[in-house]
Amino acid sequence: MTTEILLKTVLEQQLVGVLNHYHAPTIRYQHLAFSSKDVLILDELAGTLQRLLPAYSLWNGEQANITQAPASSCSRKQFVDQVFDAPHPGLIIQQPQYWFQHWPILEKQAFWSTLSERHGGHCVIVIFTEGNDFASINQHYFTPQPLDSTAVTAWVSTKTSRL
Repeated sequence: MTTEILLKTVLEQQLVGVLNHYHAPTIRYQHLAFSSKDVLILDELAGTLQRLLPAYSLWNGEQANITQAPASSCSRKQFVDQVFDAPHPGLIIQQPQYWFQHWPILEKQAFWSTLSERHGGHCVIVIFTEGNDFASINQHYFTPQPLDSTAVTAWVSTKTSRL
């Protein structure tokens, strides 16, 4: 088995564990986020999540043609409405900074707060590039859960991580 295949297998096993533990229907605060400093890993992560959750829609901010996603110039309210109130079987948002780029920090914090505290409805998973921007935004909304043997961090609502 090649190293690349082994790493993909380990990542998938870790993701299955996180989804079973924190994204299960019995968990009240199911929304998750995943981050990595490596953009190639983020693409692999998105692909793996799509295989594991085939009914989920994917919005990738790196792709110029995004169907069913709001425009990059949308407000936080418009974005939140599309994320949580529009009908989805589930939603994966990759590279959310595409939408956040013109928002002030308080608007970004409000989105992450909403993601952390909202329950009911469909599930949302956000995949983002790890860095100082999120560190300054995350005001105790999410707790990091590093995935063993990967360069990926799962971010779990502080409300759930206390369970």
